Amino acid sequence: MEAQLITEKDLERNINSLQQEINAVSPDICVQFPIPDYINDVHSYRQFRTHSYFSSKRRKIFKKIEDRHGAYSLALYHKLALAGFIKDSMKRLKTEFLPEGIICELHAWFRRVIEDFTRQPDSYYEYSNSDFRHDLGVCCLKNLPIGGAWFVQVRPIGLQLFWTADILRLLRIMRFLIFKAKGFTPFCVIHTFKRYLPRFNCQRMNLAYRLIGELIKRNPKIKGIYRRSWFLDPKLEKISSSLNYLRELPRRGGAIFFEAGTTRFDIANALAFSPKRRKLYNKGKYLPVAYAYIWPRKEFLEWLSQSYAKQSG
Repeated sequence: MEAQLITEKDLERNINSLQQEINAVSPDICVQFPIPDYINDVHSYRQFRTHSYFSSKRRKIFKKIEDRHGAYSLALYHKLALAGFIKDSMKRLKTEFLPEGIICELHAWFRRVIEDFTRQPDSYYEYSNSDFRHDLGVCCLKNLPIGGAWFVQVRPIGLQLFWTADILRLLRIMRFLIFKAKGFTPFCVIHTFKRYLPRFNCQRMNLAYRLIGELIKRNPKIKGIYRRSWFLDPKLEKISSSLNYLRELPRRGGAIFFEAGTTRFDIANALAFSPKRRKLYNKGKYLPVAYAYIWPRKEFLEWLSQSYAKQSG
């Protein structure tokens, strides 16, 4: 992916412009609630969640700003923080051991975030908006874009493993983690960015796996890949066959699959973009179920190597 690199001048120009704008409407915000404190606060959170996390203290600060100065000033405050995160991350990229492809994806994401400052409504920058929090996660390097519609977090799998009520299934998963994956943490946990759903296809998924492979090769502590979604449900083989590649590629490559605690969000997402799935659901012929897979490092890299060999051959 070709991306125009963000320069320090680009950032300083945007930071200065935002600072002038926020000073003109609410000059005391950044004095009372300094941006460096916001940045340090977010960096201090351990990476356990899908979205970037805000502490109750930080959420109270956002509420105070909105109550006293309005949504426009709060949006400016978040924009200034995003620009600050990008500036900090660009310095870290000089020392971070990341693949060139992921660095390219990061620069493309950074540039889009900056361009959004003049395109998105104030409501986009509400901390409850998952797209904003995903942007923030990328800007502070807790989320790493891998192309297409996806990013990864390098973190523990989390409590999803224990959502199953089947003790035998749980023991099977634990055995798999110990003897196949060689440990419980960290994993590359794949997430989908809804704004980039038009980039959701098999070809881009294969390219994304290549970037994950480069990341894993550079980080020997990473145990493999974890993914959880309604679209990994085996019932979709007949209902939505175009999604089969999302399950089949890791299955053929040695991943283990298991049910993973379906939520109302899984059901809503499964029905959102498919009249066929909605119709079957309303007739009681389809109930979305979330599945997850664990793809151990060794098996994944072997699959990736074979995939490269087939394409080059």
